[in-house]
Amino acid sequence: MLDFTGIEKERLRARWVSSAEAPEFVEEVNAFIDTLKELGPSPLKAAVEAKKEEQKEAPA
Repeated sequence: MLDFTGIEKERLRARWVSSAEAPEFVEEVNAFIDTLKELGPSPLKAAVEAKKEEQKEAPA
């Protein structure tokens, strides 16, 4: 479904981490943040901004 919408599958991650595994949780979150930084801005952000520009330019 993500591929269909143009969103990289790496932008979604699910992993079970117990409340007793705080260090593992921190490691997982930091790894996910690193992945997102590598991917750069969401492609949806550009699409939303383009749509806003279209609406501004459209005649009333």
